[in-house]
Amino acid sequence: MTNPNPLHLANTAQNMARNAPAADAVVFNKVAMICMGVMAAASVVQMLQPILREINHRESKHHRGRGRDR
Repeated sequence: MTNPNPLHLANTAQNMARNAPAADAVVFNKVAMICMGVMAAASVVQMLQPILREINHRESKHHRGRGRDR
């Protein structure tokens, strides 16, 4: 089974909000905003992943180097 695409869910929720009564449209718009937030968070994590990997690499190298001096 494939995972749902947040962009597809956001677009579908926005389309449903256009055709729904006012009370339901609010819910559909909230679902769309949550999906867009999930996509933004995933993009930030993907962008920061190489930086975090480099920081972890430097820290582990630093700790290994200190152990040898004792």
